[in-house]
Amino acid sequence: MDAASRTWPQPNPSPAPFSSRPRAPSDPHRRRRRRHSKKPKPEQLPPAPKSATTSGSGADFSALPPELVHRALSASAATDVAAASRACRAWRNALQPLREAAALHAHGRRLKHGPTTSGCDGEKRDVSRQSALGLFQRAAQLGSAAAMVDAGLMCWEEGQRGKAVGYYQRAAELGHPVGMCNLGVSYLEADPPEAEEAVRWFYPAASAGNVRAQYNLGLCLQNGKGIKRNQREAAKWYLRAAEGGNVRAMYNVSLCYSFGEGFTHDPVRAKKWLQLAAECGHRKALYECGIKLCAAGDKVRSLMYLELATRRGETDASHMRDVILESLSVVNAQRALSDADKWRPKALYTRR
Repeated sequence: MDAASRTWPQPNPSPAPFSSRPRAPSDPHRRRRRRHSKKPKPEQLPPAPKSATTSGSGADFSALPPELVHRALSASAATDVAAASRACRAWRNALQPLREAAALHAHGRRLKHGPTTSGCDGEKRDVSRQSALGLFQRAAQLGSAAAMVDAGLMCWEEGQRGKAVGYYQRAAELGHPVGMCNLGVSYLEADPPEAEEAVRWFYPAASAGNVRAQYNLGLCLQNGKGIKRNQREAAKWYLRAAEGGNVRAMYNVSLCYSFGEGFTHDPVRAKKWLQLAAECGHRKALYECGIKLCAAGDKVRSLMYLELATRRGETDASHMRDVILESLSVVNAQRALSDADKWRPKALYTRR
């Protein structure tokens, strides 16, 4: 088809980009005025000299001293050490001892907590534990703070408390939260106790998120050990530890809400934290929940809770359990005891 036989009009030219309306057709007879800019041209700056940097910020991290890189990552997890080793060749060489320590530490934990250790006899178990301790000590010599903590734990269990405190001290100085917490506990259990020194180590460990340190710091604040008594601050640290999964802190939070100490009196929240502590296996929480259920008329569940509390060593629960057991029928009593046999504590992830 030729151009003369077309019946539709020619399409208009498309508007310029970012224009809100089509541009008017230009007049060929209209003379355009040329605008001359009086702004000077920008000066051409010389190119910056190239430097051997590892990031766009201009800092040459590969030039850091190997000792500094090693110390900075001594308290880090094995995955973080492996990731940092891929940053540059200098870091890979500096972190070689920590990578070796991570492998020794992992092997030691498998020997100590592995399934083969639990099923063997006493002699083989002792051999495995001593092998694990040797691996922890070798990893500690290479600078692993986590291995120092595990070596200190095993020394503490074997009665070598002075040696354990030495390992905790080294791990705490490297910034390991568990090492700082364990060092604080060892100061509390010293003879005589050094409460002020314990609180000094509990604070950084609690601030780093260690729930055991948060709970212990709350105890020190509540009882005025090593620090001025402050019930409000104690309740705050109890709550942080309870939210992190510490069962004892859950029970203490329920007491704070129940008696209005540190927190405003709130029976609903007190009941919530008491129930959660009982579901996690806290013996006093189980006992108190059993008493409350008995008062509410639910004797079957009350007997189950009191039986669980008795099995966990709560002596006050045994008498009440026997009273309820005599008041129930044989069928209901057997059902409650069967529920106690099937009961398992609620598993919560606990921050270390």
